[in-house]
Amino acid sequence: MHLGRKTLIKPMMIILLGFAGFALLFAGYIMYGNRHTIPWIKKQIQIIQWTENSDQQLLGPNNQRIYFHETSGRNQLNMRQSCAVESTAKENPDRPIQLIMQTNISFINTHGTWLNVLSNYPNVAVILINEMDYFRDTPLEDWYRKGEWRQSPHKLEHFSDYIRMLSSLKGGGLYMDLDFVTMKRFDINNFLAVADAAVEHISNGIFHFDYGHRLIREIVKELAAVQHATNRKICGLKKGQPLSNECQDVALMPYNFVYPIHWPDWQVYFQKATRNVMQWINGSYAVHVWNKMSHSEPLLIGSDQVYATLATRHCPFTVARAAEGHGTAHNSEIFNNQHQQLNRAIPPIHLVSTS
Repeated sequence: MHLGRKTLIKPMMIILLGFAGFALLFAGYIMYGNRHTIPWIKKQIQIIQWTENSDQQLLGPNNQRIYFHETSGRNQLNMRQSCAVESTAKENPDRPIQLIMQTNISFINTHGTWLNVLSNYPNVAVILINEMDYFRDTPLEDWYRKGEWRQSPHKLEHFSDYIRMLSSLKGGGLYMDLDFVTMKRFDINNFLAVADAAVEHISNGIFHFDYGHRLIREIVKELAAVQHATNRKICGLKKGQPLSNECQDVALMPYNFVYPIHWPDWQVYFQKATRNVMQWINGSYAVHVWNKMSHSEPLLIGSDQVYATLATRHCPFTVARAAEGHGTAHNSEIFNNQHQQLNRAIPPIHLVSTS
């Protein structure tokens, strides 16, 4: 009789231990899935002050990185910009995402809404630069120091054009404007993107070059020779002839890669998300919402707008914080209440043209 009890205890212990193990695994899964809403699970984001000595470590060669430039000098992001960075980080979890800003750590509110959003993604780093130091000892130093570009009514656009190319020269990787919503993982290296179906323009709003690629060296060399970025031919491309690409080591991505909606039709992003429109858009890697034209158009959180639908799906933390509508006064200009107009991001510029 006692022997029978002993033989029963052993399998019962195994069952109990197995159940306990399953419960722990399940609890771990629940905690991981809700790690962003559990207050005692600490979230952090890297905020790094760049120096010349840290160049190789932070902005040195890294063909896998995806980087953004906030070039207005602001020390915060608005909702559209936050969505651009978050969606890219979300859909590319195995790639480092770098947000490069021209400000000092002392001016950053480390409790800001946008930082809270981006802290949900361990692959995101905010890199703060001093622009004078950043241009020093580069082919574009003279252009920056002479400062003739500062006299242009489009000085911000010129500066943005130059610094994104300089960053590519410094470290390679994929550059994106801050008015994209990324929907898929980027898995293509060394590419330029056509901005329209007629193949009239190649956009500099998104591109990828491996570190040391000959074409980025050529582009920077030409930029250094002029005071303002101008339209120029590249890779021998002829208007309307994508097969005229003479750069065999640079892919020319079709317009629906990230520009499924051409700029004259930008209003589509703020209209109802019909089945046909969403099927067409969902074939792209990302969408560019043409902020230069659409900056005054309200993005309605929780609505059936195309943009709102994409944002809810691909930058959920940004949307969640915007929907709360009760940030501090410091953040009120960054994340507005539901149905309010959002701040203007930096307008995109098409530097390179085939015309």
